[in-house]
Amino acid sequence: MDTIRTYLENMFLHLPKNPEVRRAKEELLSMMEDKYQELKREGRSENEAIGIVISEFGNLEEIAEELGLTNFMHQENKRKNLRVISREDASHFMENREKASYKVALGVVLAIWSPILLIILSSMEEEFLGVQNGGMALGLFVLIVMVAAAVGLFILSGVEYGRYDLDKNADFTLDFQAETYVRNEEDRNRLPMAIKITIGVVLCIVSVLPLILLGILEVRDEMLIMAVALLLFLVGSAVFLFVLAGSQQSSMDILLKKGEYSMEARKRSKKAETIGSIYWPLIVLVYLYWSFTSGLWGFTWIIWPLAGLLFAAIVGAAGLISNKEE
Repeated sequence: MDTIRTYLENMFLHLPKNPEVRRAKEELLSMMEDKYQELKREGRSENEAIGIVISEFGNLEEIAEELGLTNFMHQENKRKNLRVISREDASHFMENREKASYKVALGVVLAIWSPILLIILSSMEEEFLGVQNGGMALGLFVLIVMVAAAVGLFILSGVEYGRYDLDKNADFTLDFQAETYVRNEEDRNRLPMAIKITIGVVLCIVSVLPLILLGILEVRDEMLIMAVALLLFLVGSAVFLFVLAGSQQSSMDILLKKGEYSMEARKRSKKAETIGSIYWPLIVLVYLYWSFTSGLWGFTWIIWPLAGLLFAAIVGAAGLISNKEE
């Protein structure tokens, strides 16, 4: 039933939130629930029942007259022509973001791993392969190359992400097949995503153990340096898994308009951007004026955490006022 209610919310997402529309929405929900229960009593499976209910009641255009929504539908169609995402479009979008996510994840890993060789070689003798400070030079060279490769991957992933603007533009809707496909993918990926996150958390916890144990045993500094290198390696591996899991989930959240990509969250984000465009330049001016006039540069930095807390309070208050007005 949660799937039906979510689908119903998306159907009415762009209609006015007035008493007539709310009444029609409740009436349609009751009709869908009755049909769902009837199908379940006939022995239909959960997915079959949901599919039949949505196919029968899922087109608001067809039942608008029965629900008294004809005028609202005409007004909405004139006001906004939503882009309809097909199953093929949704599949391409998710595949594209998955490919880009691997580039981002690999880039982050390279950035985290880049100082490992430098850390290891710095613990060795100054002369490496017969060259004075050769180890340091080699470590720095590898670090720069890996960071450069990471930046290149970030740029390439940004280009791939830019092929679709669904994360920035909410003016779209999924057709029935696309909706079903994305929800099935969400269910299928729930366990693999949980496994990635679990392994990543375990790696983060395990990564600090060698450093703690060697510190307690008071071993040589070289061993501690190796433990730091191992920590970076394990943390990088964990972050790789986190990025993949997060990107896969965000792709489905974008299409389903959930979480930070819901209409409410997008509205809050726009409000925060509007407020921030005025608020933060003022904070910079206050900071500079206070610092120059007082000369207390070592103290005036406190304005930034305080400004951050105040900004969160202002955005929250603006959201509450907006909700009351609606």
